[in-house]
Amino acid sequence: METMPLIRNMGEMVMLPTGDILIINGAQAGSQGFGLATNPCLNPVLYELDLLVDFRFTTLNPSTIPKMYHSTANLLPNGRILLAGSNTHWAYTWDGDFPTELRIDAFSPDYLSTNNSNLRPVVVKAPKTVQYGKRYNVYVTVPSPLTGTVEVNFASALYSTHSFSQGQRLVKMNIPRPVVLQANGQYRIVF
Repeated sequence: METMPLIRNMGEMVMLPTGDILIINGAQAGSQGFGLATNPCLNPVLYELDLLVDFRFTTLNPSTIPKMYHSTANLLPNGRILLAGSNTHWAYTWDGDFPTELRIDAFSPDYLSTNNSNLRPVVVKAPKTVQYGKRYNVYVTVPSPLTGTVEVNFASALYSTHSFSQGQRLVKMNIPRPVVLQANGQYRIVF
């Protein structure tokens, strides 16, 4: 059993394309309902499955926008996380501790930072559709030479509401052969 670094209720969990879990939004006190939450949990937390126990949680930089009850966090096709919502009221409320929040923003995980751009592959050629039980080639270019483990993951878009993410799926493809550098500088990945 591991201990989360922050108290959080009504948070959202998003499975990232890396297989890690982003825990974001929510409150540190109160409950679900109209105006019942207090002390917004502004710091996202990253849970990295491949790290050792007691080192898997990383507290990330805080947001400036409280997103508590009725918030949402959704994985976008470009790898960012769409964030919206606030602490709801019976009607639009523009004053008080947590007024109605209409702004949306996008959280960018570390894998999208400019520091990691040399690791980010660009897909050159890939099948438009895949079928179960068949093998496929994907060709990518990477600014830096590949070292270590190569993964191909399929992530589904999710729908998140009321602290529940519906339809999250991450499928890690089996790569039975080594990744091969082609003469044209492209890597061939078979899965």
